[in-house]
Amino acid sequence: MPATGIAGGKGLTASVEQLQALFVQRLVRYVQWPAKAAPHPDEPIIIAATNARCLRPYFAEDASGQRFKLVQWPVEAPHVLVVNGAPSRESAAIMERVATLPILTIGQSPTNLKQGVVVNFRMVGGKVKLQINPAAAEQAGLTVSSRLLRISQIYKGGDNE
Repeated sequence: MPATGIAGGKGLTASVEQLQALFVQRLVRYVQWPAKAAPHPDEPIIIAATNARCLRPYFAEDASGQRFKLVQWPVEAPHVLVVNGAPSRESAAIMERVATLPILTIGQSPTNLKQGVVVNFRMVGGKVKLQINPAAAEQAGLTVSSRLLRISQIYKGGDNE
């Protein structure tokens, strides 16, 4: 389902995958990793996805000075893991495997949020809304910026979607 917006009087349309890729690339600015796991300034941020194929068009391929490198999950030690297009049982197993690792996990469904992703995308009226799970961030050893927390819905467990 495309999301729409108006800029300068013209309607803009973006796919969910396009928006997701853009948000992933922006979100890393608002997360702090533990020193040993932090992305090195001279190296790309490794983004793994359970369905990298659908996001690949929105990430540059092998560009010099590339800030992000998109890879297919599973991969060892990514900085970010996007859980997209995986069946619920598979995503639950993945989240159990990475819960205590310093990986920014990002999902796109209420199920992913309950499984422990740090950030969840939710489409509401054609707009992307962010949900943050502070307990999952803490368990992963990540610090989420107060600026990002202010503009997000905070997930506290249970049915708080």
